[in-house]
Amino acid sequence: MFEVQGSVMKGLVLVGQSVLTDKEYLGITVPFMLSTMTQPLMGAVNTAVMGQLSDPKYIAAVALGAILFNNIYWFFGFLRVSTSGYAAQALGSGSKEESLLAFLRPLFIAMIVGCSCIILQQPILTAYIALVAPAADVAELCSVYYEILIWGAPLVLFNYVSLGWLMGQTRVRASVFMQVSSNVLNIILSMWFVFGLHFSIEGVAWATLLSQFYGAVVGCLLMRIYGDFDYRKFNYKTVLEAGTLVKMLSVNANLMIRTACLLTVNNILAATGAALGTVTLAANAVLFQMKDIMSYLVDGMANGASIFSGRALGQKSKELFWQTLRMTYKWLFVLIILLMSVFALSSTFWISCFTDIVEVAVLAEAYKEYVLVYPLVAGIGLALYGMFTGATYTAPVRNMMIMALAVFLLAERFLVPLMGNDGLWISFLLFVGSQSLILFLSLSKFRKIFKKTYKSVY
Repeated sequence: MFEVQGSVMKGLVLVGQSVLTDKEYLGITVPFMLSTMTQPLMGAVNTAVMGQLSDPKYIAAVALGAILFNNIYWFFGFLRVSTSGYAAQALGSGSKEESLLAFLRPLFIAMIVGCSCIILQQPILTAYIALVAPAADVAELCSVYYEILIWGAPLVLFNYVSLGWLMGQTRVRASVFMQVSSNVLNIILSMWFVFGLHFSIEGVAWATLLSQFYGAVVGCLLMRIYGDFDYRKFNYKTVLEAGTLVKMLSVNANLMIRTACLLTVNNILAATGAALGTVTLAANAVLFQMKDIMSYLVDGMANGASIFSGRALGQKSKELFWQTLRMTYKWLFVLIILLMSVFALSSTFWISCFTDIVEVAVLAEAYKEYVLVYPLVAGIGLALYGMFTGATYTAPVRNMMIMALAVFLLAERFLVPLMGNDGLWISFLLFVGSQSLILFLSLSKFRKIFKKTYKSVY
């Protein structure tokens, strides 16, 4: 069974021949769900803070700025996902060297990318504003937000790597503390800077940047405490070992393609929303914040599932993988029912928390049913994404997203001219529904690979 060796902070190790239990599964996934949820809550608070100001342009500007940074950071989100998978595999195999390499290899990439973002900050902003083409006042506010936050790029990417390593090593409390404390700090600073110091959109940006710096400091300390590595004696040439690095880049390339497709959809959603008017863009931003909270909760479950999936690969245990899959299906169903019930009963209240601008709130009410069905349509795809990435089997993830993007582009092209914002939301639901269906069908191939490759440890 999975046991905590010493303190709860230590990694969990499979011993004996017992099956994965609900307690063991939830002991990993629930903390990840709660900590992951603080990420969209941070964006939700920023949106809500701007929503209390007098003009919808503030909500629209923060929404566009958030999408721009999602374009940057999500594109390199593989640094967290793949680091978690490789760290979990290193834990399963018991290799100290592989555990350190699981941290250093993505860290090398993260620092190059982060510094490049700062160097290229102006061309990135110019291209994005030209692509989305918001109203002039919204573009100006978005630029102010961006020019402060871009300096946090190396910090964010370092945080991805350190958090991914901690999660993969099942340092549950450490990873939860790192996420929750930095996001709560962001929320507190945002409210203080805007309402207390009257900094407007600059206050939200500075609050986020300071919380990113805090997260990086905490990440360094946690890696020092729990890494337990002798950095002086390590052979750093192995970090750039060609064969292994190519394999890692191949896994990451598939995840980058997946992210590029996702960002393409997000940018089209933003650009189409902007074309439909600032009020529509603001209303969609409110609804997407609530959608993101649901999405991140499911993603937190997927993060936990990916740890067991990665450890199954490290231990070459097909039994552990399929036990994890069955457990994920069961608790995903419970989570979906819970999310839909809570949203159905309280959506009006939450919309009012985001904004007191009547025209934005009324429009958000008109389209909230699309958010209600989102977890039902998208849940399986999000959960299976964690299973596949934990085992670093990312080709189906890449193929799935390419096909889902094609479905979205086709639907958006025909439905938006006919149905306006309704067509945009339906296109989005077809996009996430396609992901769920395609990854579910891909499991049969995964099963064949396990039969050929894995030998049970039981």
